[in-house]
Amino acid sequence: MKRRHLTIPLLLVVCLLGSILLAALLERRGAGATVREEWLFLPEAAQLKPMLLGFHGVAADLLWIQIVQYVGTHWQTDRKFPQLAKALNLATSLDPHFLEPYRFGGLYLLYLARQPQAAVSLLEKGAAANPGRWELPHDLGRYHYLEARDHAQALRWWERAAKLPGSPEYLPRFVARLYAKTGHEETALELWSEIYRTAQNDSVRSIAFQEIERLKAVNGPRLTVNGQGPRRP
Repeated sequence: MKRRHLTIPLLLVVCLLGSILLAALLERRGAGATVREEWLFLPEAAQLKPMLLGFHGVAADLLWIQIVQYVGTHWQTDRKFPQLAKALNLATSLDPHFLEPYRFGGLYLLYLARQPQAAVSLLEKGAAANPGRWELPHDLGRYHYLEARDHAQALRWWERAAKLPGSPEYLPRFVARLYAKTGHEETALELWSEIYRTAQNDSVRSIAFQEIERLKAVNGPRLTVNGQGPRRP
């Protein structure tokens, strides 16, 4: 009986979203529109949520499926994505803890739609809604490093990601390199020394040693760690 009570509201949610998508499709066909002229009907999250009977996560999942199809259709045709940012904002507002629309949506916005500000805004929204997840500050760091060429911002986000549970083991190395690139050689040396001391395998230890030697060669005797002169790890 309990399962039956759960099924009825779920069917209502599916029907509601289906009717929205069907209405949009009929409107498009009725107007004789092409893919280039498509208008994807998207209500505001505040308007939609009361009708979802608490099934916000289910709605976000279904909308995400539609977004992926929308991206695929437009990539194969006109390669324009006028409603992508709005759709992603709706999906992430319905379920702020659903990471795929942030991460893959950010890539869609950045590399397909060529909307870098929208991509950054989406990722920052995700990072704020999920402060315990490393993935979103990681992706923001990647954007600032590879695309914006802003090492200070990349350092800010990667350093935050590196402190979170489950973050990749390479992140501390990225952070150490960025400290050197942003003029903080002493901090970089200290971080590399710590990586050397705590490395679990010889390859990471070798990388750390090479970076330590490189920093010493470039900066000479002026480089210190905690007030002491440079030393071998």
